[in-house]
This record gives sequence, C-alpha cells and structure tokens, in this order.
Amino acid sequence: MMPFTQDVSVFYATIYGGIAIGILFDAYRALKGNFKIINYLSLIFDAVFWFFVTLMVFITINAIENFDLRYYHFAALFIGFILYYKTISKFVLLGLDKTIHFSTQTSKKTVLCMVSILDNLYYVIIYSLHLLFDIIFYIPSIFFTSKKKLRKKYASIIKTKKRV
Repeated sequence: MMPFTQDVSVFYATIYGGIAIGILFDAYRALKGNFKIINYLSLIFDAVFWFFVTLMVFITINAIENFDLRYYHFAALFIGFILYYKTISKFVLLGLDKTIHFSTQTSKKTVLCMVSILDNLYYVIIYSLHLLFDIIFYIPSIFFTSKKKLRKKYASIIKTKKRV
C-alpha cells in the first residue's frame, strides 16, 4: 500500500498526462483545420489520433506506476484534459494555427521561387545549347556555302578572262 502523499503525487503526474493529451488534441485540430486532406480522410486520421492518445496514456501510466492502473488515473487524465482545454487551449491552438499557416506559406513561396529559378535556368540552358549548335553547325555551313558561291562566281569570271 502506498502512502497518501505518493498517491497525490501520482495523481498530479497523471494530470500532466491529461494536459499532454490536450496538447495532442489541439495539434490534431490545428492540422485538421489547415489541411483539407485530413478532413477527407477523417476516419483514418481519427484512428491515428486515438492510437497516439492510447499510447500516451500507457506511457504515462507506465512512467508513473509501472502499469499499476487505478481508477483515479482516468479521473486525473480527464481533469488534466479539462483544465488544459478550459484555460490555455485557445492560445495553443491559435499559436499552432499561425505556425502551420506560416510554414505552409513559406513552403509555397519557396517552391514557387525554385520553380521560377528552374524555369529561367531551363531557358538559359536551352538558348545556350541553341547558340552552341548554331556556332558548331550553322556558321561553318554559311562560311562553306559562301566560299562555294564565291568560287563559282570567280570561276566564271576567270573563265571569261581566259577566253579573251
């Protein structure tokens, strides 16, 4: 049998577990509010959320009592969740919403900037290759073609001079 003071400390520690569950709940609400895919796949994400809540309860009970489960653990978890939800949940949810919104907007701007740079780089590479092929193939072709035309022109002039 545990002394009463140890039971009280276990009760308070389990209240902190309820607060942690409240933080997890607000994180889930913030994700659900900012990403539409979570609303579409609500059943799957709800199951994942409850899996993590169950895992957190087991971790809390194991860390505090080595799985010596008592009725007041559930009461303390509930009290911790309600205390958190009624006091600072609004502020944490607002902070999480702003953080998620800021990170998604920053990610979008970063991706758009990278796409713009890559698009411009694509044109720089394509036009550089075009210029390179012009230099390699077209300019010598012009040179040799004009050389042949000049030979023909001067050949006819030379032939007319020889006849005279």
